[in-house]
Amino acid sequence: MSHSMSRATAVHRMRARLLRDGFPRVQMFILVSLTGLAGFGASALMLLAGLETMALRYALAMGVAYLAFLGLLWLWLHTSASDYLDLVPVDDGCGSATTPDLPAALRDDFAGGGGTFDGGGASANVDFGDTIVEKPLAAVASAEEGAIPLVVILLALGLLLSSLFVVWTAPVLFAEILVDALLAAGLYRRLRGLERKHWMVAALKRTVIPFVLTTLLVAGAGWGMAAYAPEARSIGEVLAHR
Repeated sequence: MSHSMSRATAVHRMRARLLRDGFPRVQMFILVSLTGLAGFGASALMLLAGLETMALRYALAMGVAYLAFLGLLWLWLHTSASDYLDLVPVDDGCGSATTPDLPAALRDDFAGGGGTFDGGGASANVDFGDTIVEKPLAAVASAEEGAIPLVVILLALGLLLSSLFVVWTAPVLFAEILVDALLAAGLYRRLRGLERKHWMVAALKRTVIPFVLTTLLVAGAGWGMAAYAPEARSIGEVLAHR
């Protein structure tokens, strides 16, 4: 191995190791599923607490789900880092390399904070005002009647696509947070001249956009459903209203 190594090379090697020896996408699927349960549970609890506005409740539930997702990544990192320490040779000062045991540096680093998805007939006495207003309103009402199932389908599709994206890119995400965590703990001594970053920087970079887009989607769907059925407090009540 060369004396120094770029972060990209380290991430590439870590990704290859994850794919060879583990099931990163299966693991991420489990994390995403737990994240969805956290968001659903948060929405249900907020509804029980009296927060009936669907758009706001869904947006807040997505925020709770994202915090849960980051917490699950932290847990995964704590339980997985020791499995990949053999990729981090440490110079022992005698020209040889040794593989460290799980060090206190990792634990101290983590402890220090440093670790988706609802024509009228003409006459001589035509009232043009009523005709102009009533027909468009009837057309809009009819369109809304058929649009609600489409909104629900689009909402489910958006959540599915967002989840699939995070699951598919899991090997790179896991590799990056592992490398950054080990680098921050001082274990990647061959990565010289690189700024140490908290592992959460890579986690946010890889996942925040999908979560923001999904939040906008669910909040917009909640707003649309509330406009269609103002008395409804959930998707089930919206469908029952239809």
